[in-house]
Amino acid sequence: MASTRVKTRKTGGATQAERLQASSLQRREQQRESLRGAILAAAGELFLEQGYEAFSMRQVAERIGYSATTIYRYYEDKDDLLFAIVLEGFTEFQRALVAAAEGAADPIERIEALGAAYVQFGMQNPVHYRLMFMQRFDFVFDQRKERQQPMVESFNMLQKAVACAMDAGAMQRGDVEHHSQVIWALVHGITALGLANRGRFTADDVDRTLEIAMKMMVRGLRP
Repeated sequence: MASTRVKTRKTGGATQAERLQASSLQRREQQRESLRGAILAAAGELFLEQGYEAFSMRQVAERIGYSATTIYRYYEDKDDLLFAIVLEGFTEFQRALVAAAEGAADPIERIEALGAAYVQFGMQNPVHYRLMFMQRFDFVFDQRKERQQPMVESFNMLQKAVACAMDAGAMQRGDVEHHSQVIWALVHGITALGLANRGRFTADDVDRTLEIAMKMMVRGLRP
């Protein structure tokens, strides 16, 4: 009986060696994720400082104190690295839009909430926003289509809100995609203006401009 109990303890639970191995694997994975985050942060900083053409993978490595070879273990080239930043940005962007949409029951208020969330995301995440919508817009439509879902879903959310407003009679009937592009152009313009003129275009200026612009747009689109 004693021998059977010892055998059960060995087979039913992890041995000390197995626990140590699992702990070691977990630490290594945490270190990899930490390094991946450091690479993305450094690449974003360099992109913002120097622009797409000027910065290199070697500069990213120097910024975080690693060799360029280490960076290439994680990302194939500069475009692959920047696309990772874009994908990260769109994932967070979509979460912000979902939260904004869920908090508004009225169809027009939902569109206004989406617009406010869009501008807020851009102002708070300039590196991601510039790559997503200003510098490498080709990432959204032309590259790595198998990993495109967060990009596509973000625009689909706006189109669904516009369609809902039309169905509710709160917005004049028309082409849903074209109406959505008008709203997109409006909030993008305000965001780009805010990012380009941070010294003179304050957060209050951005909020006030957005509020006035959305009211004018809604007034023009009402049936």
